[in-house]
Amino acid sequence: MKRFLSVALAAPILLLALTGTVSAATIDIGQAFTGGMVDAINGAVMALITAGVGWLGVVLKSKWNIDIEAKHREALTAFLNRQASSLVAKGAVKVQGLKVEVGSDALAVAANAALHAIPDALKFFGLTPESIQKRILDLLPQQPAVAQAQAVALDVANSATPSKAA
Repeated sequence: MKRFLSVALAAPILLLALTGTVSAATIDIGQAFTGGMVDAINGAVMALITAGVGWLGVVLKSKWNIDIEAKHREALTAFLNRQASSLVAKGAVKVQGLKVEVGSDALAVAANAALHAIPDALKFFGLTPESIQKRILDLLPQQPAVAQAQAVALDVANSATPSKAA
């Protein structure tokens, strides 16, 4: 029993001694690496996230063909420009000053051609032959012959231009 009592009294003293020396001998090196290590870890995590988002974008683009809208837009724009140019070439466009007139029959034929030429683009954008007619009319002033005729009309109408002064 005497031995047990000695061990019971010695145990707290030994624990106190060990605890005191362990905390006194512990060196916290975490603070030395906090700035540099945290920045390096954050940079690596951000790089992994960026790479993951990029990879996901490539997979989505290749799997579901997300470029469909761009292809439809290009087809529609090219078609509208061709139709506007065709109307000018056929003589269906009359330029009177800054006013551009197109016969309704010729414009209807040009717009209805879209139903056969680019049906997917029309369906994708929800366009009707009437809205196509309006878009063709909007593109007519950009055609070189129409733009030139309108420039001449502007020149003649402007009193400060050299052609008026002569």
